[in-house]
Amino acid sequence: MLETLLTLPGFIYQAGGNYYFLGKWICRECTDVDATDSVAMYQMCRDAKEEKNAALYFQKIRAYSDFALEIPYDPEKIRTDMAALLASLSDADRASLEKQIRQVQEDM
Repeated sequence: MLETLLTLPGFIYQAGGNYYFLGKWICRECTDVDATDSVAMYQMCRDAKEEKNAALYFQKIRAYSDFALEIPYDPEKIRTDMAALLASLSDADRASLEKQIRQVQEDM
């Protein structure tokens, strides 16, 4: 899962009860309510097969993720932080995250 996330553009995922910006250029917690609400709306629209609305929220989440990037880019810190986050997840949380990653890959 780590290697997959490190190849994907940034996106907001729910993991272990929190939201995180995860991707090849970012690994940090997301506490912005508007951004996390967009994740919930994306999931609801996707589950309801409302593709047009899901696509809109997908793009909003991508934009939030791009604006959250930190300079300077530190790939080793991102890898280390992401590995620690993934190691801390329960089996159920890992399964949920894997499902979210598959959905993002399908919608790209």
